[in-house]
Amino acid sequence: MAATIVVPSDITIVEEKMSIGKRRLGLFESTGLLGMLPMLHIHYSKMDKGDMRSVLSKKYDPEDTRNATDICRCRQQAISRSVVSQNFMWGTAWGMTGLCWWSFRRYNYQS
Repeated sequence: MAATIVVPSDITIVEEKMSIGKRRLGLFESTGLLGMLPMLHIHYSKMDKGDMRSVLSKKYDPEDTRNATDICRCRQQAISRSVVSQNFMWGTAWGMTGLCWWSFRRYNYQS
């Protein structure tokens, strides 16, 4: 079995080139990243939470009008929406579990 070499993608190189500094993650982004399950990389086709954190922590110049910067900003916003939605996924799961548990509060198993 041959050893695999993982090289950075084109968008990763463009993001490094266009970034001007570090961006601080918001509260919902941080908790969304905490709620993500670990990723099993077989083909390296998906982003794990470390990759998402590195994309979200890049800062881009707001006055830069190049197409590459727009693509990087759009990608960062899409990943941010995905990460923030993890909070609502866990909230819905806990809420439905609570409602199910609440429905059994008067259940009489003897009858």
